[in-house]
Amino acid sequence: MKMEIRILKMIVKYINNPVTAARFLDMLFPIFKRKTIDFEDCFEALLVMKEVIPYLPRESGYISDKILKSVCPVLAVAELPVRHRICDVIDSLVLIDPSLADLARILHDLNATVSMDIGEFDYDTRVGAHEKICPELFSSLGVDHSLPILWHSMHDMSSGELILRQCAVNSLLAFVQFASSFMKTDSSNSYEHEAECKQESGVAVETCGRTNWTKASIQWAISGLFLNNIGEAMAKEIFTRKEWITLLHDMIYNLHGVPDLYAFKPLCSDDPELDFFNNILHLQIHRRRRALMRFKNVISAGNFAESIAVNIFVPLFLNIMFEVKDGKGEHIRNACLDSLASISSLLPWGSYRSFLMRCFRELTVRPEKRKILIRLICAILDMFHFYTPNSDERDKDGTDGALCPDNSGENVIVALQNSCKSVSPEIQSYLQNTVLPKIQKILTKDSENVNVNISLAALKVLKMLPSDTMHAQLSSLFHHICTFLKNHLESMRNEARSALAACTKELGLEYLHFVVKVLQSILKRGYEMHVLGYTLNFILSKALTEKSTGSLDYCLEELLSIAENDILGDVAEQKEVEKIASKMKETKKTKSFETFKLISQSITFKTHALKLLSPINKHTQNHLTPKMKRKLEIILLHVASGIECNPSAQTAELFIFVYGLIEDSIAAEVSHIKERSEAAMNEKYSSDVTDNQKSLRPSDHSLKNSYLITVFALEVLHNRLKNIKLDKNDQELLSMLDPFVKQLGDCLTSKYEVVLSAAFRCLVPLFTLPLPSMDMEGDKIKSLLLSIVHRSGDGRSPLVQSCLKLLTVMLRSTRISISHGELHMLIRFPIFIDIQNSPSTLALSLLKSMVVRKLMVHEIYDLVLRVAELMVTTESEPISRKCSQILLQFLLNYRLSGKRLQQHMNFLLSNLSYEHPSGRKSVLEMLHAILIKFPRVL
Repeated sequence: MKMEIRILKMIVKYINNPVTAARFLDMLFPIFKRKTIDFEDCFEALLVMKEVIPYLPRESGYISDKILKSVCPVLAVAELPVRHRICDVIDSLVLIDPSLADLARILHDLNATVSMDIGEFDYDTRVGAHEKICPELFSSLGVDHSLPILWHSMHDMSSGELILRQCAVNSLLAFVQFASSFMKTDSSNSYEHEAECKQESGVAVETCGRTNWTKASIQWAISGLFLNNIGEAMAKEIFTRKEWITLLHDMIYNLHGVPDLYAFKPLCSDDPELDFFNNILHLQIHRRRRALMRFKNVISAGNFAESIAVNIFVPLFLNIMFEVKDGKGEHIRNACLDSLASISSLLPWGSYRSFLMRCFRELTVRPEKRKILIRLICAILDMFHFYTPNSDERDKDGTDGALCPDNSGENVIVALQNSCKSVSPEIQSYLQNTVLPKIQKILTKDSENVNVNISLAALKVLKMLPSDTMHAQLSSLFHHICTFLKNHLESMRNEARSALAACTKELGLEYLHFVVKVLQSILKRGYEMHVLGYTLNFILSKALTEKSTGSLDYCLEELLSIAENDILGDVAEQKEVEKIASKMKETKKTKSFETFKLISQSITFKTHALKLLSPINKHTQNHLTPKMKRKLEIILLHVASGIECNPSAQTAELFIFVYGLIEDSIAAEVSHIKERSEAAMNEKYSSDVTDNQKSLRPSDHSLKNSYLITVFALEVLHNRLKNIKLDKNDQELLSMLDPFVKQLGDCLTSKYEVVLSAAFRCLVPLFTLPLPSMDMEGDKIKSLLLSIVHRSGDGRSPLVQSCLKLLTVMLRSTRISISHGELHMLIRFPIFIDIQNSPSTLALSLLKSMVVRKLMVHEIYDLVLRVAELMVTTESEPISRKCSQILLQFLLNYRLSGKRLQQHMNFLLSNLSYEHPSGRKSVLEMLHAILIKFPRVL
């Protein structure tokens, strides 16, 4: 082009008529319309143009307007020398079109410099020129003469000088004010006369000479000039954005006649705290985050215009997101991600595709922002909404297949329900041929690391492809991730686990069996087995939700097998070696106990509850060491806890399940006792018994360990009794609980303390209900309780404590009778003998229940005296309060001689001077209660 300009400069002196001059100008115009402008070429072309203009015909408004349209857009981007040459060209045009005089004068002032210092801005003149720009000026100048001023103001909006930016935004706001008032008028009116205005590719082209404003020309100025420059500015330095945001706010707030702008009117608010534009660039982080949340809510409500969202808000949010430093402002970054994803959810396919490709391009341009960009790609793919209602090939038979490699290396198909949504072949082709290769390229490029988000992005794309393509790629993707679980770096294994959990959650638990099979095929030996159990727990903890009930039924056996081996198999033995246990994160703690709980709360209870016990039943067939037995107990506790959290475990079904387990266990124990007694009788008459005959058979081990299942069943029952409302008027509930009274009474004959304690806990809430079986079984249970207390002798053991707690509850019921001998034996129990030295709330509660029932035995009189002394001497307020209640109840209910009553009164009166205030306070309160409760005659 430089050669052409030199040629034009040489032949310009031969131009001497208007026709040749006009044609010569036509050769210069393309220089200013190139996509990439060379300002040196522009400078030289403007000098040539200035020499040609004198030969143009006079009063040629058409030619002058044509020149303005060609050269004035350069004002927005050119440096000062080029802008000065444009001003010189316009000065020359004044000779042939005097109407340009005002424009020429304004442009000279807008580019004024100090004469004594070349290149130094004359700020006073420039500011004064901007102040002259008002709505009336645009009305008087018309379209063609106003555009150069607007272009120049766009240039000043990007200036490094704050005062120039502020003046420029005021000038542009003046035009917005003019446009707003003009567009409120009837479209047939104009300030002078109407000019036809066509739109070609978004640019308004006037068809006559000098034109005046129309609604069409204003809309072009807004969309083709203002919005385009605002969009470009959103990608520039942050210090220039504030003025552009102010301009955009004013345009949205005032230009109701532009539908794309009006769509975002809800972003504006008279309250500065709520206004989006006032807060999006605010220094306070929480206000920026609130602005982003407001944007997301507004467009989610349907207030959306594609062009503005894509060209302005997308670059704005991207730059805000990129400007957040790593490790800081994570919530701002997340808010930007949410807003950008919300925009993508409303875009048509063409714009959605372009947005996605833009993210991939940014990955190349900004490699340091790789992590956040991959997260953005995932968020955009999450918002994929180009489904058609028709079923694709996967829906022909109503199922989808997930490939699951089994131990033999063959593939098995797990039938999975698939939604009726499908993707059109055209979009699938683009995803498969363009998007997926880009993601795979990222995976391949960073093959030595695992990235959760890029793996998730690959999976999201695969889900949209045909089933055969998806399954062909799915296996390699999961094998790639699982391979990193063998890495000795803990951070690498953690990242791989996170990727697996995210991918499993994305696919759905229907593919869990497939994932487990892949894990088993890769993690086979040594420390890998520890990683397997730990990883399974991690995946379940992340993928399971409240709505996952029944989702594990189809792969229950596989899951139980892995968890069982981690706790009870060879893997567990390695964890007990100190050097191995401290070596890795996965060996320090056994997560498979929690795995049992997660499985228990997610299966279908009615059909699969018994299968949960299969690993336990298998091990109870053999001899159990104390360590192994403890592990089984912990497993059962976790299973019981999981069952209580299982939404499918309805109360009626759970009671049937528990009753059956307890009944089978009791029957097995009775049968075992009977067989052993018969065997003992036969041994008396047998003279030759070998060691093998004396040893326990496998069935003997099973019967010996069956109490573990009983404890488990009682724990399940107790959990449910704690969590349901025990309504005395609910006849259906009472009828379901009544059979348990006899069954729990039978449990009290067990020789295992854990069974007794569990049975006590279950009986306590049952004795508060009007169950018919209580009348028949109550005395039997009471006798068993007293027998247990008598055998134990240690009042502080947990078993005796539970027993006495139940006995206290039973004594409160008038349906349970107690003989004089039983009461005599109970009152001599060590907890009462030593009540002053070692008081307990439980012993006092039991004594109170006796006093309330007016149970008579002579030792109780002496015991109450010791309780009275305890009331005064104890410093524990709960103990003192309980003693006061017992003493008052005793004085009111029991027949006392005058001498004994006087003895109690003297005791109280004498302790009014007790040394500690707590004791005096207890005595005073007791005396006050006696004065209120006792008859006046006493």
